[in-house]
Amino acid sequence: MKALVVAIGFVVAVTGSTVGIASAGEVLKPTDFQPNPFAMTPPPTPPAPATGYWAYQWVPTVATTYVWVPGYVTADGTMVAGGYQPQLVSTGYYQPVWVPGY
Repeated sequence: MKALVVAIGFVVAVTGSTVGIASAGEVLKPTDFQPNPFAMTPPPTPPAPATGYWAYQWVPTVATTYVWVPGYVTADGTMVAGGYQPQLVSTGYYQPVWVPGY
């Protein structure tokens, strides 16, 4: 706690103001948080009334990355320079799918 008071005092001394600290009579505004566009959403609700179940389907994806290949010397003494070479990376993800029942 003592270190916090010293740190706040240092900030006030250096900047001349209280950074992030509300002074008397100052009205604080709420932070407006935007939704995360990369957050995973829950699977949609099943159609009603329907019988079936949720399953997961694999969706393969392929991406290209570049890897460093070091230089080398061949058996006959030729020097081959190193450099970046493309490399395919196979990956994927599971997506939820509704399997209707009969």
